[in-house]
Amino acid sequence: YWHIHKASGSSVKSYYTCMGKVMVDRVGVSNGHHEDKQIAVWENKHHFRWVNVDSSTYDGLTRAKELGLGNSGLADVVVTALLPAALAVFSHSHQARVFALFRHPIDRAASLYYYRQVSSWEVGQDVYRPDLADVSIEEFYQRKRGTQDNPILSALLNKDRVVETLTDEDLAKGKEILEQKVLIGLTNKMEASMNRFDTYFGWYDDENRPRCRNLFIDQKVNSNNSYKHVEPGSQLWNEMAVIMDYDIKLYNYAVHLWHEQRKLFYDTVDFNLVQVL
Repeated sequence: YWHIHKASGSSVKSYYTCMGKVMVDRVGVSNGHHEDKQIAVWENKHHFRWVNVDSSTYDGLTRAKELGLGNSGLADVVVTALLPAALAVFSHSHQARVFALFRHPIDRAASLYYYRQVSSWEVGQDVYRPDLADVSIEEFYQRKRGTQDNPILSALLNKDRVVETLTDEDLAKGKEILEQKVLIGLTNKMEASMNRFDTYFGWYDDENRPRCRNLFIDQKVNSNNSYKHVEPGSQLWNEMAVIMDYDIKLYNYAVHLWHEQRKLFYDTVDFNLVQVL
């Protein structure tokens, strides 16, 4: 699962953990499991399960590859923001299927801007920025005029968003990766997206699904970030749209693929019973 920050990724991670799927994320190396010499699954007192590797860092993914995560067949869901590095853990004979939720880049960026002001619990990656509370979001993006900031496309291509300038060729490559490798979900079509994911991976009839879905998808217990939305067509919206032009174009292509991928489910579900559209 490609975890795009502030695109309901934490809810998805909690949902699949709740369902009892064998997870790979940073929790996997807690309780001393970072010292394990062999790949294995461990279970906590709540019967949630993890592989004993960490997919949230480059070092963790290197260790996962060395221990043979890709060939082990132990994991149900590998959660990572580092998609290219995570894919390198697998091979042609043991491939992974990428799935991800996409959110409109301007809405995502606004949510992240306010989240960074209060997220003192975040570790590393320069997420927590209490100083932003003294800067309005309008002023923050005014300072970015004349620059580009496309973190989603940059992450997809493993490019440094600060020092590497993106091009139309990069956008074309990003679109190709989405089309060939990624099962698309949309945060504004959450119910249908989760139905698609669960149907595709054969988890729709899991006995834990209704309870976990109610907790983490329907009630959104992980969603605690209220913020001022940016109005489409406003001056701020237009300024942000210029700065994150490539991410918006990539998002629009993801929406296009969402509609195209409905074909994957024509023969797998009863459309009267399962909402995947």
